[in-house]
Amino acid sequence: MLKKHLLLGLLVASPFTGYAAESLPDPLLEERGIIIKDATHFDWIRLNSGEWLKGELVSMYDKELEFDSDVLDTLMIDREDIYMIISERHHTVRFNDGEELSGTLNISGGYVKVGDAPAKYRYRDLVSIAPSIDSELSAWTIKISLGADLSRGNTDQTEYSARADIKRRTASSRFLAEFLGYRTTSDEQVTKNNIRANGTFDWFYTQKMYFRPIFFEYYRDPFQNIANKYTVGAGVGYYVMDTDKIEWDFSTGPAYQKTEFDTVANGEDKSNSSMSYFVGTNYELEVTKNIDFSFNYRYLTASEDTGGDSQYAMASFEIDVTDDIDFDISLVWDYLSDPIADENGVVPEKEDYKMIFALGIDL
Repeated sequence: MLKKHLLLGLLVASPFTGYAAESLPDPLLEERGIIIKDATHFDWIRLNSGEWLKGELVSMYDKELEFDSDVLDTLMIDREDIYMIISERHHTVRFNDGEELSGTLNISGGYVKVGDAPAKYRYRDLVSIAPSIDSELSAWTIKISLGADLSRGNTDQTEYSARADIKRRTASSRFLAEFLGYRTTSDEQVTKNNIRANGTFDWFYTQKMYFRPIFFEYYRDPFQNIANKYTVGAGVGYYVMDTDKIEWDFSTGPAYQKTEFDTVANGEDKSNSSMSYFVGTNYELEVTKNIDFSFNYRYLTASEDTGGDSQYAMASFEIDVTDDIDFDISLVWDYLSDPIADENGVVPEKEDYKMIFALGIDL
């Protein structure tokens, strides 16, 4: 009988709101009643295609909803494909005016109802759904990429690369961290190790504006005579564009930078520090369902005795091979306006280019 009701529900074209039961066609009314009766044990999602999914709503962020099904495993569903959500479990949701509400969740007819609060928000105003307490680990995503790099500039060698992307997202904040390392070999001997690691913490004030209480970066590049470079700062950011296919934001703020050099000429300081200022942008485009493009750029001012202004850019294509494996193609550009000469008086080149081919695994 249940199958009959579900089938009839898929064939009915008229949408239903979830708040005016008397307007529902009889088959859909019975279907919704069956679903709600079982909502204490499972979360239910109805897609725009009319299909129902039963399982656990994990979280929603960046216009994607993570849903765990016992049969279909973990699913990432575009929010534009979702028509209804019914969950009797506790959730924390955030709207574009900054307000957060907690309680059971009912989304239908283009409106969001949380707990006993009135359904005053539209679905399009929903920014995020935080993971429930029992799904806290699902707030974290980790991607590991391994590959070979072709370098031109200060180095003309084959390098092995390792990259890690770590993200934690909640209804009101996000933590992003990235590690990118190169292991250079020549005649099976390790000759160089280049490392870049950075992280940011953002708190969303509105759907478009966020505050960045802290960001940090560690950088090492012996070919630019940089043994260690540490940067710490804070700032604000704003989304210029935020659609289902495109995300584009800018961030800016003050920073403090300290640079330690590999070698220096006699009488020169081995390390220097200065106040600085950064401007950055991130751009993401969903080219197709299986191909994503991203572009990250950052400009950081600094005094000449620390190496001068620096620029960093990475353009990447991520191509889905399976649900958990990607083939990544990235171009990395590093620029330093005033490289410091080493103990022999040799001044490094200002620019480095690296082409990276890697396989990435989502953990």
